[in-house]
Amino acid sequence: MTLLVVPAAIFGQGIRFTGSSQPIEKRTSATFFSEAAFTFHDRFAIDFDLQLPNNGSMGYIVRIKEDDQRSIINLHYEKEEEQAVFRLNEEGKANLITLRIPLAHLVEQHWFPVHIAYDLRKGQIELQIARKAAQYAKVPIKSPYVPNVTFGRSDYMIDVPSFSLRNFRIGNDNREIVFPLRESKGDKLHSATGEAMGKVTNGTWLLNDAYHWHKHIQMQSSTPSGATYDTKTKTIYYVNQDSLLIYEVQTGQQRQIRFANPCPVQIKLGNSFIAPEEHRLYVYETHYTTPYSGPTVASLDLTDFSWRMESDDYLQRELNHHAATYLPESRQLMLFGGYGDMVYSNDLLFYSLTDKNWSKGQMRGDSILPRYFTSAGQSAVDHQIYIFGGMGNESGQHIVGRQYFYDLYSVDPASGTSKKLWNVDRKDGPFVPARGLVIPDSNWIYMLGYPEHLTHSFIKLRRFAIADGEYEVLGDSIPIYSDRISTHANLYFDPNLNKLVALVQESDDDVRSSLTVYSLDFPAISASELDAFPSSVSKTNIGFYLWGFGLLCLALLFYFRYRRKQHPATAAVLPDAPKLPVQPAVNRINLFGDFTVLDRRGVDISHLFSTRLQQVFCLVLFHSAHTGISSNLLTHLLWPDKPKDKAKTSRGVAINNLRKVLSELDGIEIIYEEGHYRVVFESSCYCDYWRLQELLAQDADILSPEILHVMERGEFLLGLDDPIFDKAKQDIESRLIDSLQNRISKSRAEKDWPSLFRAADALTMVDATNELAFEQGLYALHKEKLESRARAFYKRFTDNYLRLMGETYDYTFEEVWLRIA
Repeated sequence: MTLLVVPAAIFGQGIRFTGSSQPIEKRTSATFFSEAAFTFHDRFAIDFDLQLPNNGSMGYIVRIKEDDQRSIINLHYEKEEEQAVFRLNEEGKANLITLRIPLAHLVEQHWFPVHIAYDLRKGQIELQIARKAAQYAKVPIKSPYVPNVTFGRSDYMIDVPSFSLRNFRIGNDNREIVFPLRESKGDKLHSATGEAMGKVTNGTWLLNDAYHWHKHIQMQSSTPSGATYDTKTKTIYYVNQDSLLIYEVQTGQQRQIRFANPCPVQIKLGNSFIAPEEHRLYVYETHYTTPYSGPTVASLDLTDFSWRMESDDYLQRELNHHAATYLPESRQLMLFGGYGDMVYSNDLLFYSLTDKNWSKGQMRGDSILPRYFTSAGQSAVDHQIYIFGGMGNESGQHIVGRQYFYDLYSVDPASGTSKKLWNVDRKDGPFVPARGLVIPDSNWIYMLGYPEHLTHSFIKLRRFAIADGEYEVLGDSIPIYSDRISTHANLYFDPNLNKLVALVQESDDDVRSSLTVYSLDFPAISASELDAFPSSVSKTNIGFYLWGFGLLCLALLFYFRYRRKQHPATAAVLPDAPKLPVQPAVNRINLFGDFTVLDRRGVDISHLFSTRLQQVFCLVLFHSAHTGISSNLLTHLLWPDKPKDKAKTSRGVAINNLRKVLSELDGIEIIYEEGHYRVVFESSCYCDYWRLQELLAQDADILSPEILHVMERGEFLLGLDDPIFDKAKQDIESRLIDSLQNRISKSRAEKDWPSLFRAADALTMVDATNELAFEQGLYALHKEKLESRARAFYKRFTDNYLRLMGETYDYTFEEVWLRIA
C-alpha cells in the first residue's frame, strides 16, 4: 500500500476530547487502526500535537497496545502545583519515564509536540515532550510490533483529561501514516489518503472552530465605554469611567475592578488601545460637543489599575469611525479618516506616547479620498500600514452624498508615502470594514465587514489578496445591531493562540452598551472547505487514477466493439430519471435533509436557527395552511413545565428572535392575528415543505422532477427527533408513500419499467426498508436486463436494512433475482 506523507505545517485542526468532567458514556475515545493495524519492524515512532486542558482534569491521554506481545504502554497526565507531570507507564506493571514541565511553558506554546519512539531491536522506548530533553527506558518489546493506538477513554481506562489532539502520525523511515484530522463531522478517522482507518466517539472536530465563531461572553456597561484586546496576556478589557471588566480568553475567567479614582478623561466614545511594552491601556477622545478643557488622553496601569493623565492636547475634531492602529516601534498611535460636523476626513494623525501630543502627518504619493468607516492595520512582515475601504466622496462634504470604497492603500509609517494597490469593483451588497485589519503575512489581509445601513445585520470575515484584491468570505456570520454611531466591531489576531478575536460593542442610545466576545481558529476556512476532507481522490493519486481511467476507457471501447460484432441485438437500457431542477440560490428554506436557510444574498444562515428557533418555526409553519397555531398551544408544546408568565416571556423572546433572523430573507413573514401565529410566503421565498404540499394538493405527478428534487435531499426534519413533530412527519410520509405505491401499481400494470423503477427508487428514499419498493425496483431492472444496476440497488437496500433493523436481510441477491424472474 502506498501511503501519503504530508508536511505537518499544512495540517488542520484536530479533535477536542471530553474528559472526566462528564459522565463515562460522554467521554471521548479515538482509536486508530481499530480494524487493520500495520506491522512495524525494528523501530517506529508516534508523533502528535497536544493542547492541555484549563480545567485541571487529569488522566490517560493515550494507550498503545500490542495484542500478541500483551504489551500496553500508556501516557498519563496530571497537574502538580505549577508543573505538568507526564508519566509513561507499562500498564499494570511499572512507571517507565516521568517528565515534569512548567505548566506556564506549555500554556504559552498553546500546542506542543509529543514524540514516543519504539526501538524494537534494543527493547527501548523514548519520550520527548515540548522539545525538552528526551528520556529513555527499557521495556520488554520486540520486532515485529503491531500497535493499536487509542486516545482518551479506552476499555476500562475511563480517567481521561479534557485535551485536544492534532497532527497524529505513526511510522518509520520506510512507511508513515498521517492523519490530518481535518474532518468536520462523522465518527471516522481518515488518513491523508482519505482511507477510513479508525473511529472517534464523543469527539468534537476542531475544524468547525475555524468556521463557526465561538461566542465567549457578553458584558454590559450602563455608561459610555470602550474595549480592547491584549494579545500578550490574552485578555479583554472593557473600560468605563468607574470600572473595568476583565475577561481572560484562555481560561474563561472574568472579574470586575472598581477604580479608586475614576478615569481622568471624560469617556464619550471610549477609543482605546494597548501599549504592550508598558502593560498599559490608553483611552483617548478627539472631540466633545461642549467647550472642553482637561485631559484628552489617559492610561491605566494594568497591574495596579491606577490611572495616569497623559495629555490635554486637544484635536477638537469629531472623527467618528476613524481607522486606528498602534505602532510599537515608534510608540505612536496612528489615526486616519473619520466623520464629524458633516465632513469626511483624509488626514493622517499621530499621537506620540513619548511627546504626549498630536501631530498631523504629511502623506505623499497616491492620495486617499476623504472617508469614514475605514480600517487600518500594520503588517507583521514588512511593517507597512494598510488602509482599506470605507465610505465618503471626493469633496469630503457629507451633503454631496457618499459612496462605498473597496480599495487598499499601503502607507510607509516613516516617510508617509502612500501607494494605491487596487480597487475592487464589487457587484454584491455593500459593506463597511470593522476596525482592525489583520495582516499576518505578505499574501492576505483579513477584515470584518457588515452593512452598516441595516439596523439588524451580520458581520462576515473576508480575506483579500494583497496582490490583486481577489477575496473570499470565510467562516459564518456574527449578528450586530448597528443603529447608533457608537456601535462598532474590532478584529484582532493572536498569533500565539492562532485565533482571530472579534469584539462587537453595540448600543441603542450611545450611552449604555453591551460587549460580545467571539473567537475563530486561524486560519479561518470557507463553507466549501468545511466538508472538503476527506476528498474522494487525493491529489497525489490523481495521475494514477487518470492513467487507470484511460486504460479502462480503452478496454471498454474494445469490449463494446467486440460485443457489437458478436451480439448485434442489445438489451434495452433503462432511461435515467428526469434531470432535477436547480434549487433557488437565495431566499430558500429546506426542511428535507439538513435544515438549511439561505438569505437574500445567498448566504447560509442556518446556524442562526438554534434548536428552539427551528422548533418554533416548524410548529408555526405546519399550522399555517389553516388559521395558524394559537399562542397557548405553542406555549404548551414548547414550554410545558414553565410558569405561565415565564413561558409567555420565553415565547415572546423566541418569536422576536425568529422574526429577526427571517428578516434576512425576502418574501416571508410571521404574522399574528386573532391569537394565532402564521407564516406567510410570497413567490420570492421558497420552502420545500410548503411547495411540496402545494404540488400534492394539485395532484401533480409524484415522479415530477420538482417532487423528486425535494425527496432526494433526504429525510424530512432530519435531526429533529422531538415527539411534537411525529404527527407532521407521519402525515407527509404517509402521503408520499400512498402516492408512490399507487404509481408503482399503475406502472406495473402498464409495463412502464422506467417509471416503475423510479417510483420504487423514490419510495426507498421515504421508507428505506420498504420491501414492496425493493422487489418492484428489482423487477423493473430485471425486465430491462440490468443486473449490475440491480446489484447496486440490492446493496443499498440491504445496507440500510442492516443499519435500521439491526439484522441482515434474509435473502441473497441471487435468491431474490431468481424469485422475481
